[in-house]
Amino acid sequence: MPRPPAVPVDKIVDAEVCARAGSTIARRFSAAELPRLREVGGRGDASIEAKFQFSEFDKRPAVSGELHGSVVLTCQRCMQPVTVELDDTFEVLLVDQERSDEPGGYEPVVVNASRLDLAWLAEEQALLALPLVPMHEREDCAEAASGEIASTVEREEEPEDAEAAAGKTHQPFQNLRDLLRKQ
Repeated sequence: MPRPPAVPVDKIVDAEVCARAGSTIARRFSAAELPRLREVGGRGDASIEAKFQFSEFDKRPAVSGELHGSVVLTCQRCMQPVTVELDDTFEVLLVDQERSDEPGGYEPVVVNASRLDLAWLAEEQALLALPLVPMHEREDCAEAASGEIASTVEREEEPEDAEAAAGKTHQPFQNLRDLLRKQ
């Protein structure tokens, strides 16, 4: 996981102090505060509400969190905007150096716990919660694309050409069985 960038002092919390106190922090982040969401194709009207519950695990700060919100991405099927709803929970353990054997089912996050940027953590978890390939539901996508496809097909094909093409079907592997038997 990448390390958080340097941020102004008013945007950070001391996770160690919050963990000892058992603090809960709720924040709302706009697209302007989440630049990496824009890098992956997010449009300007994204907003994420995050809730961070701090605790201690093995004398290290741990964060259990929830993300709710929406991000507008580009549908990879029809290339139109699609709103992706985020509703995710996460549990991370803040560590100084990366280890693969962290106990307790927590995901280790390498960060300076005394200077935790909550916007960075929310953005990191939002990126992990986004689908690999954003798409509309099949019906919504078909409606968005059908208008474009129908107008293109009408311009390209004459009605007589469509009837002639329907009678002939191209079968590229028609002779494959005979070729395989000869071998």
